Amino acid sequence: MKQFLLFCALCGWGIGFARGQSTLDTIGMTALLAQDPTLTGSGVIAMHPEGVDSLAASPQFEVNPESPGQPLGLFAYRSKFGRSGTFPNRVGTESDHADQVADAFYGVNGGVAPGLRHVGNYEMEYFFASVIEAQTPSTARVVNQSFGFGPHNAAQDKAYDDYIAEYHLVVATAVGNGGAIATPGDCYNGLGVGAYGGDSSTGPTADGRCKPDITAPAGVTSFSTPLVSGGAAILIQAGRRAGVNAAAAVDSRTVKALLLTGAVKPSGWSNTPTAPLDPNYGAGVLNVFNSYEELIGGRIAPAASGLSPAGHAPLASGRVSDVARGWDYSAITSDAKREGVSHYRIMTRATGALITTLVWNKRYGADALNRLGLYVYDAGGDLLASSVSTVDNVQHVYLTGLDPGTYEIEVVKTAGSAGRAGVVSGREVYALAWDFGR
Repeated sequence: MKQFLLFCALCGWGIGFARGQSTLDTIGMTALLAQDPTLTGSGVIAMHPEGVDSLAASPQFEVNPESPGQPLGLFAYRSKFGRSGTFPNRVGTESDHADQVADAFYGVNGGVAPGLRHVGNYEMEYFFASVIEAQTPSTARVVNQSFGFGPHNAAQDKAYDDYIAEYHLVVATAVGNGGAIATPGDCYNGLGVGAYGGDSSTGPTADGRCKPDITAPAGVTSFSTPLVSGGAAILIQAGRRAGVNAAAAVDSRTVKALLLTGAVKPSGWSNTPTAPLDPNYGAGVLNVFNSYEELIGGRIAPAASGLSPAGHAPLASGRVSDVARGWDYSAITSDAKREGVSHYRIMTRATGALITTLVWNKRYGADALNRLGLYVYDAGGDLLASSVSTVDNVQHVYLTGLDPGTYEIEVVKTAGSAGRAGVVSGREVYALAWDFGR
């Protein structure tokens, strides 16, 4: 694996980002903990691989438990030299970079998710080979990768896409600190994280897709990424409380949709119908409180869904939900001649904005992508906005100045037989989140 290029070394291994109260305020954690102080990522298992010189006799990748203030029992250290539950140990040595990432992700003083159940701390190349490339099952729900492998590499990205599609865990990866988006921050199914207010790579990807997916406040992407990983852990903990909907709530597609919908749009943010995310900011700046509010708004099934022989159109009538912040996790089916259409009719009583995000995975083993579109109509059936990228597996709509009333969010799957452009299979599972509350 000597082809790996580690941009994390360019971060400055001793250069951290001071996470004061202002950072926790910015990403919504202060507001969230004021509402529910038990949301700490409790019970969530994470993997924390770190990039190092793999030729070292004692690779430098390990978190010193004293840095995040966590007990030794939280950690398992793993490299090509074996596994250890002690520190220091024979399988590697301490990394200042790993310590700072840990502080931001799960540190007891200012970390986003200090209540994690377990952290698998891996040497990066060993992690890729033994877990991702080998497609080894894991009970982890979140992976933080504050590193990159270098320029776009389709084979490495495919390994990650397949792993996420198979095991449905959140993989948050730094996109780089300038220049082109680095692999695997450009994989389809992961979360590519940029640094808001710092040095950050910008999209599109080498093959023309939108990345980053989201940003968080930090000087470099090594330290914005663990803020997003921590936010994902918070949502997974909260999602496990969702009863019969828990499995759907903690799926990586749902968590991704909630994180992107909850993000705050910074000055200068923009998108187009065919480029759903901003090339600098993705969906915007992480706000865990907003995403949590969307999660607890509840899972809402479509008012109607089915096959449309004459193209999709809004419903003239049907069940209306008054859940202004909510989500769904569902499947949509098309056939050779008819589109699949799912209709969500939402009533809002407030004047404001709508943010809605549609997420689905590049399927396991697939070289192409099922094509889904996202449309928003008003009560009169007029199309207000659409997101119809033909290359992304995220669609995102942001509308401002909406009056109170009923709106329809529509998910559409392209018709056609497998092998046709935009059709890999007749059925696709997706997650949808919306927020009329801001």
